[in-house]
Amino acid sequence: MDHLERLAHAVLFPALGRPAIPRWIDGPVAAGLGGFVLFGKDIVDQDQLRGLTAGLRELSPSLHLAIDEEGGDVTRLEAAGGISTPGNLALGRIDDLDATRACAHQIGLALRAAGVTWDLAPAVDTAVNPFSPNGVRCFSGIRAHVAAHAAAWIEGLQAAGVSACAKHFPGHGLSGTDAHLGTPDLDLSRDELVDHYLDPFRSAIAAGVDSIMVSHPRVSALDELPASISAPVITGLLRDELGFDGVVITDALEMRGVADVAPLGEAAVLALRAGADALCLGAWAYGEDVRTAAHAIVEAVRTGDLPAERLEQAADRLRRMGRRGAPDSPLDDEADSGLGLRLARRAARVSGDPLLRGDATLVVRLEPVASPASGGGPGNVETLLATPGRTVEQVTVAAGTYNGPGIVHAAISEFREQYGASGDVVILVRSPHRFEWQAPILDRILATTPDVVVLDMGFPQLDFSAARGWVRTFGASRVCAEAAVEALTGRRG
Repeated sequence: MDHLERLAHAVLFPALGRPAIPRWIDGPVAAGLGGFVLFGKDIVDQDQLRGLTAGLRELSPSLHLAIDEEGGDVTRLEAAGGISTPGNLALGRIDDLDATRACAHQIGLALRAAGVTWDLAPAVDTAVNPFSPNGVRCFSGIRAHVAAHAAAWIEGLQAAGVSACAKHFPGHGLSGTDAHLGTPDLDLSRDELVDHYLDPFRSAIAAGVDSIMVSHPRVSALDELPASISAPVITGLLRDELGFDGVVITDALEMRGVADVAPLGEAAVLALRAGADALCLGAWAYGEDVRTAAHAIVEAVRTGDLPAERLEQAADRLRRMGRRGAPDSPLDDEADSGLGLRLARRAARVSGDPLLRGDATLVVRLEPVASPASGGGPGNVETLLATPGRTVEQVTVAAGTYNGPGIVHAAISEFREQYGASGDVVILVRSPHRFEWQAPILDRILATTPDVVVLDMGFPQLDFSAARGWVRTFGASRVCAEAAVEALTGRRG
């Protein structure tokens, strides 16, 4: 294995592909692989995750192990029985920088305990477009608020000994396109970008963030290529204009935002040439994809398309990242398992009379169109409501359902006929303004049966004050669901 091949592997960050150490990684790790990004499918429970990270470090102590743990709707730990926190939108609603700092610190402690030292968070996009799929992951639609909370989040996480990563440079939140599914267009002039649009990233850099993730929007004022493979964006804007000298990692190169423009090998070379240091290959990129990317990088250096010095610089930045070391205090001394729920309670907003009066509840779920950028949805509201003495029924309507308004109307009518005054109806939505098909269903419900409670666990944009009760949680994590159920039942767990 020559030096060039080791450098090519040092900048690659594939997925594992399974919750156990796969055999295919032996060669890449021996070749000096930079590390792995752990995804939900790699995690079963807390013990398994600790064993997995320990096993990987036995193979190579220098591996960077990264994860997307934003808290809120984008979490890897919660589904495995780990920490649950409200996400950025809820923290921005509370608007208490100490609370944001403390929340991130608890996430950092949980990651350290799990053996993960690089968190691909926080998202510091600004929710200027209410139709952006990233909205619930934003602290606010006000750039100054985002900048302040971004700095606090980074400080809290990195004080726990975990490297932070501000994303998604130069900023989602303006476009309504999910970069997983297409290339967003960032229609701004260079002056608009520099004057104010990048302020959250300036704040992150001032806070000492270890890394920044560049995503795939096309910044037409600077380049026709997606930002993740654009030298004017990465080197010109982020390095030269903002002065960032930490690690730059790409968003997943398997995402269509860049894959529609350049296949993996070409994208890997273009990203490095543009100034990126670490290449996130994606949740479904491993094995052969690692070989493809490494081969393309080696060939680009050998043919002169990629300077060897650029590769050396990238590998050196990765070696230097996260050398602060873990704090001296034991993890248990600072752990606060109740913080997430306390913050979710503070974030929740209640209007009207949402208290459930009877001993039966019908939950009508309007399922949003699946979008990776939106994160997971509320999974346990019905379970939390189904306490002894309460019957919980559920009807779910998704996009494309034939006669959705009629189905929901019939379900509510049948439920009311059976339970009468002892039955309550909860309409569970998540950013319904983003989905036109939900409008006629909601209009019919409120016109014919306004004695319902609306629970919005997304980015609230529609006014449901005409309903009997209205609860907004600004996120759909487990603790947000618990806070919602407390508002519905009047009981604290």
